[in-house]
Amino acid sequence: MSQAAQESSIVCSVNESRFLEHMRTLFSTSTTVLAECLQNGRRAGASQIDFDYDVSTSTLTITDNGCGIADFRTLITVAESGWSEEVIASDKPFGIGFFSVSFAAETIVVESRGKKIEFSSEDLIAKRQIAVQTSSFIGGTRISLIKCKLDAVKVGNALGNYAKGFATPVFWQGEELPRSHAQASLVGAMTPVGFIHIPGIHSDTKPLFEGQGRAYCQGLPVSVVGFTAQHGSEFRPIVHVDHQVYSPRMPDRDTLIDSEQASKDFHKVIVGLWRDHLVAKKNEMSAVEFVETFWSVASKAGCLDLMCDVPVLPREVVYHVAETPVQLRDGDSYMYQNKEHVTLEQVQSGEVLLCSDFDVDGEGDEFAKLMFAMEAGLRFVSYGLPKAHWAQAFLRDLSQEEVKVSGRVIAKGDYNGGFASGTVKLIECLSVSMGGVTKQLSEPVALGSDVWGSSMTYLVPKTCSSAGYVLRQASTYTDENDNYCGTDFDLDSDRFDDLVAILAGEPATETVEKCLRSAGARNKTNLRNNAFLVSFDDDGIMTVTEA
Repeated sequence: MSQAAQESSIVCSVNESRFLEHMRTLFSTSTTVLAECLQNGRRAGASQIDFDYDVSTSTLTITDNGCGIADFRTLITVAESGWSEEVIASDKPFGIGFFSVSFAAETIVVESRGKKIEFSSEDLIAKRQIAVQTSSFIGGTRISLIKCKLDAVKVGNALGNYAKGFATPVFWQGEELPRSHAQASLVGAMTPVGFIHIPGIHSDTKPLFEGQGRAYCQGLPVSVVGFTAQHGSEFRPIVHVDHQVYSPRMPDRDTLIDSEQASKDFHKVIVGLWRDHLVAKKNEMSAVEFVETFWSVASKAGCLDLMCDVPVLPREVVYHVAETPVQLRDGDSYMYQNKEHVTLEQVQSGEVLLCSDFDVDGEGDEFAKLMFAMEAGLRFVSYGLPKAHWAQAFLRDLSQEEVKVSGRVIAKGDYNGGFASGTVKLIECLSVSMGGVTKQLSEPVALGSDVWGSSMTYLVPKTCSSAGYVLRQASTYTDENDNYCGTDFDLDSDRFDDLVAILAGEPATETVEKCLRSAGARNKTNLRNNAFLVSFDDDGIMTVTEA
């Protein structure tokens, strides 16, 4: 053939030695070797797979009682699995799995059906002849990894993870490993994506919708982007995927190909199973028991439409104002969950009045509306109620209603604090009205704030002896790093209460006494047994002389 003809066509070829050398870097310290041995034992029909580690020689021995190996050549031939046509069709073995075993130790001994081979990874790479010898081991297969590159701790931890969902019993150092996620250990449902176990549906655990869980392919864990949970897997869904539909990525087989699509498929099936379960329970349970048990599940599963005609609202979605409302910091709350569920009958009769939840930004008359709601015992329904739910027809939208705060002003003064400022008005018979209903307030309320609380009006009932906490309706008292400035609040609050006391007619002598006490005058020994004349001019400038 001419040079020109040779250059007109080419064919694929493999640099065998370099290919095998690269495989060593893939597998030498990977726990994939353990997964491969488990898979081989399962494919061989083993009823038990034993792993034993001799720490003194760093030798890991894997023994199974399966059908054994008919031809050792299949072990060391790339892309040749040696399995039956049935196993090949079902499992789709890749044909390089045993090489992961070969690179995991300095010396490998394989025994089966009275024969054995002994070799190193260098023997494979150099394509040296490997002698088939006789062995006293007659059973299934025994593999010894001498001077194993995995230590006992790493092997034990990995086996605990691999065995968890495996179909065949696995023993480590003579003790059977737990297989709580094995399909045979679970109650579940066969679905288009495979076998699924959902706690709360297939077990007696508390019903909780979880969109993430654990996935297994042929009994071994696989990662599925968007589905695999990193924590708390004991109470999450478990999926044994249909390996004819979802294939693991080679060579490690520890993640699914197109796992994002698989995650979407899992979610769809899980939601469908929950919907079917909710429909069944809706027909079995009382309305109260059904909503109290399954509202949260239905919400997270996107099945709240099933609740629209159930004549009960569960406690978890009904709230009331239980404390004086303030601007909230992280962890704060003045809204408390209802102690009892609410029925359609209670709402229709007017026994319970429902309102839509609304956002509070601390401006305008929002706190007056919230204080009216507290005095009137109004109940708020949290966000997310379906549009078709029966309660929608009874919800008041306080954010759109007019509120009127009234009362005779007895006195007023200007207040300037570190975080909040404004006008303080002392009110006789402070009241708030909405929808034709008036409620008397025994606590102060703040109106008309801007972001810094500088244009606030504080209305304080004359009967209120301590009103400084109303400043929390003007400011969160947090700095730019969201740290609570408690000392600043205490100082502002005391200063506010002093002003309210003066507006309420506190005698000047009592005010002076309070000032002296707060200044620690009692501890000033040079003041004892002395009398002083204290005077203030129109600007508040003080003059002190001895009496």
